Amino acid sequence: MINNWFSVAHSRILLITSMCSLLFVACGNEKVAGGTEAESTIALFVQTADGSPASAARVRILPNDYLSSGPAENAWNETNEDGRVSFEVRNGRYTIEVRNVNNSKASGAVHSVAFDEISDSKVDTIKLGELSSIEGFMVFGESAPVVRVAGLDRYVVPDSAGHFVIDSLPQGSFDVQIGEPQEVYSVMVQTDTGDTLFVDASDTSSTIKFSKSKQSTANNNPESEWSAHDALLKQLEGYAEGTLGAAGATDSSGKIREAKGEICVVTTTEDYVMFKDSVKAAPGSLRECAEKEGSVWILFENDGTYKLRTPLRVKSNKTIDGRDRDVRIAGMGILTDESSNLIFENLTFTAPTITAQDTTSRRALSIHYMSHHIWIDHCLFEEYPLVELDIKRSSLAVTVSWSRFENAQSGILFGLEPEIYVDSLQTFTLHHNYFTNLDSRGVVARYGKMHAYDNFFDDVKYAGFECSDSALCYIESNVFNNETPVLVYRVFNDDVMPDVTTQGYVYMQDNMFGRAGENLSGDALGFKPDYKAVVEKADADLAARVKKEAGPR
Repeated sequence: MINNWFSVAHSRILLITSMCSLLFVACGNEKVAGGTEAESTIALFVQTADGSPASAARVRILPNDYLSSGPAENAWNETNEDGRVSFEVRNGRYTIEVRNVNNSKASGAVHSVAFDEISDSKVDTIKLGELSSIEGFMVFGESAPVVRVAGLDRYVVPDSAGHFVIDSLPQGSFDVQIGEPQEVYSVMVQTDTGDTLFVDASDTSSTIKFSKSKQSTANNNPESEWSAHDALLKQLEGYAEGTLGAAGATDSSGKIREAKGEICVVTTTEDYVMFKDSVKAAPGSLRECAEKEGSVWILFENDGTYKLRTPLRVKSNKTIDGRDRDVRIAGMGILTDESSNLIFENLTFTAPTITAQDTTSRRALSIHYMSHHIWIDHCLFEEYPLVELDIKRSSLAVTVSWSRFENAQSGILFGLEPEIYVDSLQTFTLHHNYFTNLDSRGVVARYGKMHAYDNFFDDVKYAGFECSDSALCYIESNVFNNETPVLVYRVFNDDVMPDVTTQGYVYMQDNMFGRAGENLSGDALGFKPDYKAVVEKADADLAARVKKEAGPR
């Protein structure tokens, strides 16, 4: 049917070439058509998404390298009632843009076509689809450069804040150019449902540089892609048993059930994008992935330092997995707030924004406000002024394993002082972790129940554990290479006598002591963990292995 229509149309073109101004809109635009110099003809059949003819659709054809000199330079043609239109052009490469509005719903398409010396006619069908946009933010010097799209009549000047939007674009690949035609910077952008173009002006030797930050990719994945996640879950021990991360979902009662999650790949180290009147998570950022609803396995496309400009509040049912990458979390740190079913794997926490050693400093990772079933594994906490990790305010079912805590005042805070908050239901497992170069304590436990085994305290100046304020601490098979392995009081009077109101309760067995110390007597008021754990013998070999293997792998 289309071929028959084209034969008739082509015959008419040959008969009435002298009247091309009435038949071919392109004849009126010398940048596209050449009047009597034209050598080729293209006939188009435009369809809606369901395949029906798109009548009165607007169509424009321009050279592929065309750059607009101002708004609305070129007129549109329209399809007839059968969705058909034709153009006469010189040899070369062209971009055809189509827009249509049907029942207040806009759609569009772009189409490329090329004519060589032997071409004299083409027939193409174009199907319309959902429109998109490119939204950008740039830093520039004394004047704002113009933003154009090659092959399309698009001319945009960013506002005073550097913000620009190129809207009403069909989905496709576009050459976005910033600058004047004689000197432009160019990048190919693939639009889907609205990409964001980020501009990097950090190199002052150049007028401007820019690049496209890819969207995070999220999808439901086949079973085979989840084998690595399943293998990770098999390594979990302790109170966090039952945590599924991205392979589970938490209901309103807090119970975790198996669920099919999606994968979100972090593609940029950006955190926020600043616009004139708003701030939002950068597309492809860790923040965008962590703030998604539902079960999400967060992976990283590249190594990098992800500097958080505000605390990142992770939503429930997430696995943040940095395996096979060097992922460094800097800035304001991560915070859970009534979040559950979370896994933090193979991450390095470093370089905080706040450096003062006081209680206003945000932790690198804070398990906060009734969060539960949290597993922190093979992470490195390498620099923080006060406390690197805290677990507090009714948070429970937490396991920290094979991680390193160094270069801080204290490594872990479990529970708050009774003047602030009291909760004896908090539960915490700590195994195969390495503590070194800490000015005060490795672990501070107040209230709640803690089980610690197979950890190595190598250089902790005040105490390995402070088990105080009615905390119940089951401490077995740890290696202590510091002067004071365990304290059971938080406060001492002026005459160095302990304040008995701050006493904690310990049970200690099979620990190894280097510089000093011994297993203290006590039964932790009868507390004993109610799960099975593989506890290794505390010796020099265990210490060496923990020191070597704790932290990112």
